[in-house]
Amino acid sequence: MKKSTLEVRGLRTNIQEWGDPSNQTIILLHGWMDCGASYKFIAEHLANDYHLVAPDLRGFGETEHADSYWFPDYFADLDVVIDKFSYGRPARLVGHSMGGNIVAMYAGIQPHKVSDVLVLEALGLPQTQPSEAPEKYRRWMRESLSDEPTRIYPNKDALMRSITKGNPSLSFEMISELAELWGKTLDDGIAMSLKHDHKHRFANPVRYNFDDVLEIWKEVTARVGLVMARNSWMFQQFSQSDRIDVAKSALRVTEPDYYIVDDSAHMLHLEQPEATANCIRQFFS
Repeated sequence: MKKSTLEVRGLRTNIQEWGDPSNQTIILLHGWMDCGASYKFIAEHLANDYHLVAPDLRGFGETEHADSYWFPDYFADLDVVIDKFSYGRPARLVGHSMGGNIVAMYAGIQPHKVSDVLVLEALGLPQTQPSEAPEKYRRWMRESLSDEPTRIYPNKDALMRSITKGNPSLSFEMISELAELWGKTLDDGIAMSLKHDHKHRFANPVRYNFDDVLEIWKEVTARVGLVMARNSWMFQQFSQSDRIDVAKSALRVTEPDYYIVDDSAHMLHLEQPEATANCIRQFFS
């Protein structure tokens, strides 16, 4: 893995790369509270044939923190990364979870800059209602004015226990790897904290409107693929509604470009990296 930094709209942004830049370039965006380096487990299966580029999104991983975080910033940041690494050609994009929502919407906002998009476990968020707006703003104000400190873990084991609570299906070995990727050791050499900016945990005061997302998806001209994990909460929840069919229709996902990864929950790139890599290879071949 090669690491470098790129100035992205005033923030020093950490970039991970695998493979030969003369090969087909694929830009990969990570999910919420994740980082670009976690794609290393997929890269083990793809780096001989592709050039993989995975930035840490603003305020995540080793990228600098910002004063605040608004979803449109991710589109503008991605635009800079594409200009740097797509070498004047339409980009090939992969995104997991939040990263998947970013790349799918970006492809509709800047359709001329994207040729192919593979979305991993991302179908937009549940629709919100106007009645939720007052409390969303109140909660954001409470949290942003609270001066709540970043959580400190007394040692790596404590951090691993916390990561396990949110990711119970991951192996002990993977949790240990994630503690190193997501965490940083403090000055005493023992205690740890997470690298991401604590402000990412604040409630978003802006109400999510899936109707707006659908209109953006309709502007996508790139080929789009969708990968879901059979045991994920998202697949199970949206299988009981029409969201998967709506997303496939709006994004014009054909059946050959719709994949299901077995024996995996939401973090499919960590639980089943080889199977997920095979989906990526098949889609971009």
